[in-house]
Amino acid sequence: MCTTADESGMTTLPEISLAKLTADETRGEERQRLETACQEYGFFCLVEHSIPKKQIGQAIEASRQFFALPQSIKERYSHAAQNVYPAVARGYGPLHGEILHPEAHTDPKELFGLGIENEGDRRPFAGATRFPDEASAPGFARSLLALQATVLNKVVPQLGTALADMIGMEQGWFQRHFSPPTLMQRVIRYPARGGKCGKHTDGGFFTLVLQEELPTRSLQVWFRGRWMPVPSLPDSLVVNLGDMFQALSDERFKSTPHQVAHSGLSDRISLPFFIYPDIYTRLTSRQGRHSFGVAEMMLRNMESVAAGNGAGRAREL
Repeated sequence: MCTTADESGMTTLPEISLAKLTADETRGEERQRLETACQEYGFFCLVEHSIPKKQIGQAIEASRQFFALPQSIKERYSHAAQNVYPAVARGYGPLHGEILHPEAHTDPKELFGLGIENEGDRRPFAGATRFPDEASAPGFARSLLALQATVLNKVVPQLGTALADMIGMEQGWFQRHFSPPTLMQRVIRYPARGGKCGKHTDGGFFTLVLQEELPTRSLQVWFRGRWMPVPSLPDSLVVNLGDMFQALSDERFKSTPHQVAHSGLSDRISLPFFIYPDIYTRLTSRQGRHSFGVAEMMLRNMESVAAGNGAGRAREL
């Protein structure tokens, strides 16, 4: 189990094996465990996911080197320098450049955003990211895109299919609406002794988070009326449900609020992958209680963050 402790004693975040989710002999039992984890927590640790540890380490180290560059160089690749829509979906965002909860003010973190790289694609949240070149940031673009390819090929289809089946979608539903998905990929640096992001929910179908294996428990999940700190376990990634999943499940499953409060003595690098359906898809839940356009919902959430009103269901929290 993904074990943590708080004032109430020991609490556990469930571990789900991607290998068991996809193997014929273990699929049924593991999918039942997945459903329980999603009902009780909306968060779980994914293990046996087949992402090479070396690949994760290379992306973290290259990201750390990028954030160590002079501010003037990082600003050359800012949101404003990107040729995509909306601009804040790609490129560099400085410290205190984002508000995920309106009562928390600006977040002391810096980030770089990217997505699926399709030169000339003018759809929202698509196109090509303007990266620093290899001389300025060795391995930065290369390692992040290599990690992206692994996540999109080896994790997203398998886990997404299991989640879609769990809420009763017809066979092939995930493949039909997520081929390809809309991806918002980020690398985030939380500074030592005070890096934070405000309490919020994620807007997509689900989120995958690769973290550094640090002793501090910076990620906090809202569970049973209190914040539960989540450890960074070796060879695991954290998965949480998003607002689109909540809607498509007709509220059977909830997108769980979470925040980051980093008190460690060194910076913390986080690599989240926010998974959405194809941008021009319109989806309806099984019971018909919710129907939405993906582009409309994503843009509305982005506008809320830009206006300082928070991300996802932050205003309800």
